[in-house]
Amino acid sequence: MSNTTSNPVHQVTFVAFPKLFFVWPLIVVGFLFYFVAAGMEPGGGGLEVLGWLYIGLILLVLLTLGVDVTRNQAIVWGVLILAIWIGGQYLQDVKGITIVGDLYRWLNGLDAEYNRGFGLAVSLMLLVPFIVMLIHSYMDDRWRITHNEFEHYSFGRMNDSLGRGAKTIRTEFPDIFELLLGMSGTLIVFNATGTKELRRIPHIMFLPFVRTRLNKILERTAITAAMAEAEEDDDDEDV
Repeated sequence: MSNTTSNPVHQVTFVAFPKLFFVWPLIVVGFLFYFVAAGMEPGGGGLEVLGWLYIGLILLVLLTLGVDVTRNQAIVWGVLILAIWIGGQYLQDVKGITIVGDLYRWLNGLDAEYNRGFGLAVSLMLLVPFIVMLIHSYMDDRWRITHNEFEHYSFGRMNDSLGRGAKTIRTEFPDIFELLLGMSGTLIVFNATGTKELRRIPHIMFLPFVRTRLNKILERTAITAAMAEAEEDDDDEDV
């Protein structure tokens, strides 16, 4: 017996979040590093490591919020960075030009040590709009999908619905950073033939797991539609 039969899924619910959701790493790390850095002495090296980790995390969050980087673009970026590093090593070993080494020593000389008070303050400031965003999203952008309907709820009421009938669903991951920080992607609902886009729902967290449950709903819908069509054909033959 298939999983669809033994473990039927009657509905799938999820929330579509805005881009602000992806600041969560900065919020978590600010609280985490506050305790990690508590016993570290200035100039000991540990605070500098935390500082560069925090700077790298800021860069990752800003890229996630600011641009959409597809998988192919991410590959190009990676190849470009690798080529720059290899070129720098070549210039250093063959030509004696230490561009990469000089850049590393310059960055190291900045002494970018992590300030636990600053990190905690940033986390607290971000936490307020983050909580407001979560509450607003759960109230205003919830989706409920059954084998009959695709329903969008806002402030406790259903304000949008796609009625009974077969649907085609596709998933896209337009940003590799959103995928990294939340397994986030876009759910696109088409008509049964896949020729007309009906709804586009962006920023769904843990989309692969949501899609797995949706597949069970769609399988049930397809079976129901096939049975209904077969019954209509039988009625026509009887007449």
